[in-house]
Amino acid sequence: MIQELHQAADANASAIHAAAEAAGASHGLETATGGAAGGHALGEQISHNILHHISNGNTLQVPFLGEVELPRFAILGVDMSITRHVVMMWIVGLILLLLFGISFRKRRLVPTGMANLLEIGVQFIYEEVAVKTLGVKDAKRLTPYLLTLFFFILACNLLGLVPYASTATGNINVTGALAVCTLVMIQLEGIRRHGLIRHFKHMLPGGLPIYMFPVAVLIFLIELFGFVLIKPFALMVRLFANMTAGHVAILALISIIFALQLVVASIFSIPFALFVYCLELLVALIQAYIFTMLTSLFIGLQLHPSH
Repeated sequence: MIQELHQAADANASAIHAAAEAAGASHGLETATGGAAGGHALGEQISHNILHHISNGNTLQVPFLGEVELPRFAILGVDMSITRHVVMMWIVGLILLLLFGISFRKRRLVPTGMANLLEIGVQFIYEEVAVKTLGVKDAKRLTPYLLTLFFFILACNLLGLVPYASTATGNINVTGALAVCTLVMIQLEGIRRHGLIRHFKHMLPGGLPIYMFPVAVLIFLIELFGFVLIKPFALMVRLFANMTAGHVAILALISIIFALQLVVASIFSIPFALFVYCLELLVALIQAYIFTMLTSLFIGLQLHPSH
């Protein structure tokens, strides 16, 4: 009887030990699952914050007020709601009007202060961009359009680096609209200078014999495709991609601190984020210059064709 009791006690102890091990394994599994779920939720939150910052929307971040809803309305069934990037472009337009209006309200032989800085930009676009790609005569006529492009894009790029603001040129619809304006200017200037027939005739290679007509038609279609689609598409995507990539890089570097949940991570992420931020200031200027320079170059190719 005593031996049977000992055997029963050993069996109970083994069962209790097995149950404890199973409970420990179950708790470990729940902890690991909870940690994985928490990490996944954190990653989704970081991605949401980055996308919210670089994307357009019907809300505007206002200091001390948070997210403010913008008016939504439709005209003839078309959504014409005011969006964040529309507000940014309005602000840019107002800033430029006030900046140039106040700086040049008094005519001076030698400008000073902000007027001197703005004149440097105007002179640079005229002499280094317009004159070299269009010639002196056409540069005087087309420089106002080029200056509008340059200062508008530059102001949009810089405004996006201000806290609570957003980068309108990080919206492909905005860069696409600017590219369409350039496309229209290219065609209008070509037709104005050469007439409708000669404007499109310049896309045909000269001096080809009659039996090479199919080749000439193919070249014409390629040239037409390039001017109507490829060149504006390149302008649109280049500006959009460069302005978006910089903001994503800055936000991703800052998000490393929250992803790792380590204060020591800030020693590396914050200096790199500041470096990219300073680099973005340079990129904002370079992208405004490149868009303006390519616009002037494309118009000059139509005004002064090689054949």
